[in-house]
Amino acid sequence: MKKGFYVLAFVSCVMNLVFSVSCSKNVPTFEELKSAERKEINRIIAEKGIKVIKEYPANGVFGENEFVELSSGVYLHVIDSGNGNRATYNATTILVRLDAEYYNMSTDSIEKASFFANHLPPFEFKYGHAYSIMFAHKQVGDAYTYFFSAALESILSYVGDSSEVKLLVPGYSEINNYEGGSAYQTSSQYKYIPIYYDRVRYIYY
Repeated sequence: MKKGFYVLAFVSCVMNLVFSVSCSKNVPTFEELKSAERKEINRIIAEKGIKVIKEYPANGVFGENEFVELSSGVYLHVIDSGNGNRATYNATTILVRLDAEYYNMSTDSIEKASFFANHLPPFEFKYGHAYSIMFAHKQVGDAYTYFFSAALESILSYVGDSSEVKLLVPGYSEINNYEGGSAYQTSSQYKYIPIYYDRVRYIYY
């Protein structure tokens, strides 16, 4: 009886090991996901005619289609740096309107969205609290889930009130040792997908 039990236990362990190895082979690694997203980023860069520069312009003025690649992995182009009024950590409330596009893996198509229409509410957060907003909307499935990320907050050290920028945000970008992409970009189902923001406008109050 004991012999039969041990044989059965051994077979069960072997089957579990085989199943685990088989599953691990079907699950892409971080490097594979990052490589696939890198190809999509290269496509966007080519199609948009983006010129990547390694350092922020000394005079703060970007040439046409120039994007600086920040240490976070986010690409930034400043259209208008704003009125000089900078956000105060844990105090300034920021309203964001944006135009964005991303690759939809489910439909194999490019999805576009615009939030500049007056009847649509802007994205809203307090400076320094982007992560809490992301967590609050992680499972909601609304516009915040898809388009709001710490990357939108992270570039505020470069621009002020009434500023406008363009952004290319990889899902694998990292800000303060945390994922910089939106909940959609970093979900277990869709990671990693870059989002291109053709226009982002910040208003402080």
